[in-house]
Amino acid sequence: MIGGRQNINLVIGAVVFACIFLAYLGSGSVRNQLSSTSSSIKWVPSKGKHEKSDVFNRTLGFEKVFVIGLPERSDKRDALTLMSSLTGFQLSWVDGVVGKTIPDKALPFGWNRETMQDSNLGSWRGHINAMRRIVEEGISSALIMEDDMDWDVHIKDLLTQFAQAARVLQKNFHQDQRLKSPSPYGQDWDMLWLGSCVTTFDEDLPEHLQIPYEQRDARKILIRNDPTVPPLGHILGNGSFSWDDYPPETRIVYVPGDNVCSFAYALSAAGAQKALQHMGLEGQTKPFDNHLSDLCRLRINGMRCISIVPSLFVHHRPRGKISADSDINNAGEAMREVGFTENVLYSTRLNLRNLVRGLEPEKQWTD
Repeated sequence: MIGGRQNINLVIGAVVFACIFLAYLGSGSVRNQLSSTSSSIKWVPSKGKHEKSDVFNRTLGFEKVFVIGLPERSDKRDALTLMSSLTGFQLSWVDGVVGKTIPDKALPFGWNRETMQDSNLGSWRGHINAMRRIVEEGISSALIMEDDMDWDVHIKDLLTQFAQAARVLQKNFHQDQRLKSPSPYGQDWDMLWLGSCVTTFDEDLPEHLQIPYEQRDARKILIRNDPTVPPLGHILGNGSFSWDDYPPETRIVYVPGDNVCSFAYALSAAGAQKALQHMGLEGQTKPFDNHLSDLCRLRINGMRCISIVPSLFVHHRPRGKISADSDINNAGEAMREVGFTENVLYSTRLNLRNLVRGLEPEKQWTD
């Protein structure tokens, strides 16, 4: 495909396989650094041949990849279409909703138009429409993302690592025999939260968010020596912990306590049913991502969730008018001279010019 990217993929495979495999085998010093609820995993290199449901297919191992966005935001559709094409997967669009177009009769129970923004209402409706489409069309699983996303150019390699860790965590989940279908991410998950902006682990929840001790799940899988993890000073969103407590170049796969921002998440068929029942029919009194977090944190409807930090999908902030960033918030006429994406080292959006020319991707930070 692109010569430079193939070289980097080989480096990732070799470095991560060697380093994580040694950690997995059980260096005493490494194990002493980790809590009793954490473990490391080894890299699983690509074998070149992939099943239909594999991470390396055209939909990242899901049946569909949905993007929610207002039809008039052609700028965002142009960018994501090119980005997904250059990193090897295909998007299906779900039209976003303008909140003021939703009639009062269709408002979710508890919604107060006098105190809640119509833009948040539109965001909720767009996500619910994506969930309903999974249920209506009998889709086995789908990744849902917002239309300002960015991801690392090596996204398929990173999802392969995540899939292995996710399968390990599912061993302690209850098994749900309904609507099973082959998935590289395992058979016993409802939601994979792949893009958030703030992470609070289960054991670190503030008092007002805590759940009974017997329901907590503090297990973590450390993916170590990942060369796509940003330098320490450029990892943001760790709401309850310090990266100084973890080895450099580490991603953490975990059962979410409280996440903020619904940048990107995957739902299985059963997960979409559970989410639609709770978030579509039970009412809304706060922004969509807060309810999504409650769904996982409180295990509502038996929801089984897994997440990763640093996130694999993060919103991009392009150069130009800051007000163009969001269709929910208005930032006025201020301008941004340089675009950026938090927590993504080899940003696909920032490397588009290199990728279309067949050049190696560049790091966002070199310190």
